[in-house]
Amino acid sequence: MQPIVFDPADSTIDVPRLLQHAVDEAARLLDADGAMLYLVDLATGRMRWVRDAGVVSGSDREWFRSLDLPVGIGMFGLAIAEGTVTRTDDYLADQSFPHDKVADRVAQEVGIRSMIVAPLMDGLGALGAVGTYSTRPAAFTDAHAALLKALADHAAVAVVNARLIDQLGRARAAEARRADVERALREIAARIAAIRDPAEVLQRLVDEAQRLLCSDGAQLSLMAEGRRHLTAAVMSGETDEETRAWLRELHFPLDGGMNGLAATTGQAVWTEDYMVDPRIPHEPDDQETAERLGLRGMAVAPLRGPENEVIGTLAVSYREPRRIGEDEIGLLQAFADQAAIAVANARLYDELRRSEERHRYLLEHSPDLVWSTDAEGRFTLLSEACERMTGWKPQELIGKHFGVLVHPNSAERTEQAWAHGRADPSRKTQYRLDLRHRDGHAVRAEVHAVAFELDGRFAGAHGSLRDMTEHDRLEHDLRQSAAERAAEWERANLARELHDSVTQALFSMTLTTRSIEMLLQRDPDAAARKLMELRELQRDALAEMRALIFELRPASLETDGLAQALRTHAAAVQGRTGLPVRVEADHIERLPLDLENALYRIAQEALHNVVKHASASGASIRLGEEAGTVRMAIEDDGHGFDQAAVPSGHLGLIGMRTRAERIQGTFAVTSRPGQGTRVEVVAPVPERRTGPIAAPAAGSRSAE
Repeated sequence: MQPIVFDPADSTIDVPRLLQHAVDEAARLLDADGAMLYLVDLATGRMRWVRDAGVVSGSDREWFRSLDLPVGIGMFGLAIAEGTVTRTDDYLADQSFPHDKVADRVAQEVGIRSMIVAPLMDGLGALGAVGTYSTRPAAFTDAHAALLKALADHAAVAVVNARLIDQLGRARAAEARRADVERALREIAARIAAIRDPAEVLQRLVDEAQRLLCSDGAQLSLMAEGRRHLTAAVMSGETDEETRAWLRELHFPLDGGMNGLAATTGQAVWTEDYMVDPRIPHEPDDQETAERLGLRGMAVAPLRGPENEVIGTLAVSYREPRRIGEDEIGLLQAFADQAAIAVANARLYDELRRSEERHRYLLEHSPDLVWSTDAEGRFTLLSEACERMTGWKPQELIGKHFGVLVHPNSAERTEQAWAHGRADPSRKTQYRLDLRHRDGHAVRAEVHAVAFELDGRFAGAHGSLRDMTEHDRLEHDLRQSAAERAAEWERANLARELHDSVTQALFSMTLTTRSIEMLLQRDPDAAARKLMELRELQRDALAEMRALIFELRPASLETDGLAQALRTHAAAVQGRTGLPVRVEADHIERLPLDLENALYRIAQEALHNVVKHASASGASIRLGEEAGTVRMAIEDDGHGFDQAAVPSGHLGLIGMRTRAERIQGTFAVTSRPGQGTRVEVVAPVPERRTGPIAAPAAGSRSAE
């Protein structure tokens, strides 16, 4: 017998040839009529023919090769089951082993009498069996049994090594496939990160899914607006243009079909045969679509977005029924996850592009100058409004310090704001400054700025500059108009007072005089009483006229000063309306007459509003001077008001604010419903001169 030599490292060994050699040697060395080798199918556990030798008749060969028996049946089954050499001198008469009708018929047709079988063993059990037969009874001896056992051991080595080679080959193929998958996924991930062309990335992804899953087709579908169906977005590169156009017109509903099932459940789904799967509608249109696309075996994985919502599906299909393994489903889901990232990134990139376009449009068309600087104060961004506002083109100032745009009279304030921003980056800054135009003149502007940080460190600032030239002009015109309207209101008020009081008194005096003329002759005593009434009317009219003149410009304001004038007016208001008004003005010196007059008018208007609107039980006026400023506050305990609800153009408030601004002061109103009202004015006090109180400035109107 020639030995069978096998090198496990040599994957080129022809294992079928070695097994055939073993069978041939068994038939020759045992002087048998024929020999067969059967192996156990690992999937079914049944014995299947592998090789035979010495069988001359074609019909006999067909009989041997068609046998399909379970382990434990017949001589071969017994040898495999017990793991020992079995022998019979008369096959059909021997009842020491389980018989099979088909096997017995084969033995009868071939004329088998004696048979000897040896199992092919590995470390775990029997792999199969090799046996010989003879048409003569008792043809085999113990020596034959030992020889067959040796041949079986050699054959077992060949089978074991063949399976190892097969496993090694499959392992190598799997490793190569894993490497291919990893390489493809890495390349796709790199393309996703680069986002050069989202459509190209998705096409590459679909094509790679088809290639690595060995499918006949692949398709990526996206959730339509309204989330009621999916539409085909990307098809594998092999899809013809007509089919592509047809697919894009199709809707894949969420309530049916493999795509809809995966999108609804959020889990990968698969079918061995799409055409008969009960989960899928089998209407004529569905069947026609499946036939046109060649859908039999199919798997679909969901594309899950950033919030885990399903944004689409990735499907692969096969033209024949096919069982799809878990590892293939896992690979498909990996591709679907990459596709989800690519789709999400593409949408974010598209939104970023649109946002940049909107931002660019705003920068180009905004009336404000939008700017940004680095940590050193050098311009990194200037919008197109720069040239219109300052005469400088943006590119001429990029990289230069912001000081080039600051007029010298605003340099100190700007440096202070910059220092505050560096010290507290979260602080928002708003202030007025003068920009330096290219030709040197100052441009009044309002700056809004906020600093920003990188890695916890000050990195610069950005904001906007608004040209306030036109705004200030309009505001000046508005103030002037408000002052004129306030003066008109005061004149109208004076006319009403004259009509309501003095005019009526004069009319009463006229009637009384006529009565006296008529009574002088008839009833002198009655005429005398009427003369007394006339004197009372004259006194009242005179008092009312004096009060009105005092309202225009109280005489005590020039002679006694603001504090006394306020006390006199408070007493008049209390006497006329019954409202208690307390005046606190301790140790205040005389102020310039224009300043005193403005403060008096503000207090007068504030008390008028208290009487007219507040329903207060008391009011107070506090007047004080400190640190070069005079402060006056008028408070009441009335029902207050919602400042946001005050209609625009309210003359009382506008008049008071305008008077305060004309003396370079600040004006503030604090009020809440049910909590009273506080009006406060703070104005600078000019340096006092020795001598008499200054007269009103030229052009000022005494009616104010």
